[in-house]
Amino acid sequence: MTALFAGLTSGFAAESLSDKVWTWGYMLDRTPSACPFVDGKTSWSIENEIEYLGAKKQTFYMNSIFNSKYARKYFPAWDEECFANCINSKLSDAHFRKLAAVRDIWCGVEHGNYLASAIKIAELSLEHKNIKGLNFDDFNNGQPETAMSPAELRELREAIHKINPELKIAIVTYTHLSNVTPYRDYVDVVSYWCWKARHDYWDNYAAEIAKLRRQIGPNKTILQGIYIRDYGTSDMKSPRAMPIDLFKKSILTVRAALIDGTIDGVIIPQAGWFGAPEHREHIVFIKENLR
Repeated sequence: MTALFAGLTSGFAAESLSDKVWTWGYMLDRTPSACPFVDGKTSWSIENEIEYLGAKKQTFYMNSIFNSKYARKYFPAWDEECFANCINSKLSDAHFRKLAAVRDIWCGVEHGNYLASAIKIAELSLEHKNIKGLNFDDFNNGQPETAMSPAELRELREAIHKINPELKIAIVTYTHLSNVTPYRDYVDVVSYWCWKARHDYWDNYAAEIAKLRRQIGPNKTILQGIYIRDYGTSDMKSPRAMPIDLFKKSILTVRAALIDGTIDGVIIPQAGWFGAPEHREHIVFIKENLR
């Protein structure tokens, strides 16, 4: 492990990698507050993560993926503050004012309401010019609310392009689900995630990305997702911080892949965890190695 780190951290040309960092998270109207997928309360809203990492080029704004019906069905234990301080004000002018300095905002489309929410985001993009794309989280992950055929995605893309032909589409896929070839003509960005904490994924990283590249072709944007929280070990029931040795390995592997052009960007989710003491070493390591 030490030899790997030494090899990855030496000899790189001085350049800003923060331009290739895509932040990810929720805007909170008041802090400290409960936040989706964060234990307890947090004082970190998405704009705080953007400022801390100096990553002002692009962000995934995730408030808009939820409606109350979906959230209460799948996450019944959520604190009411998740609704009052986050979900209920999704896509508000107040949120976009706070993100005015971000060049590209990618808004999550609403689970179980893809077409209508996509059209709403497209209409908002005519007013808020830094809305550049839509993001489909957990795309086709087995839940009925996330299911979408290639024909349905094509129809949605055509619908938003009637409103704003410049809008792009991103999808989230996982190593254990990925077969995005049928969708390649209708997506612009694919973010790739390894749900389980696995050393072998990072040991064979070049082959993993080559497999994805064969599916989507040479001209699509590939982003690597990095977990700070180890959701996959316990299916989100009692998550812990990602083991620090594996986390550092993932960051340094991604750093090398960004520099050599294997991938186009990295996603760091989510803002709400940045203030947790058990993640302090993680976020400092991010800042030191992706800038």
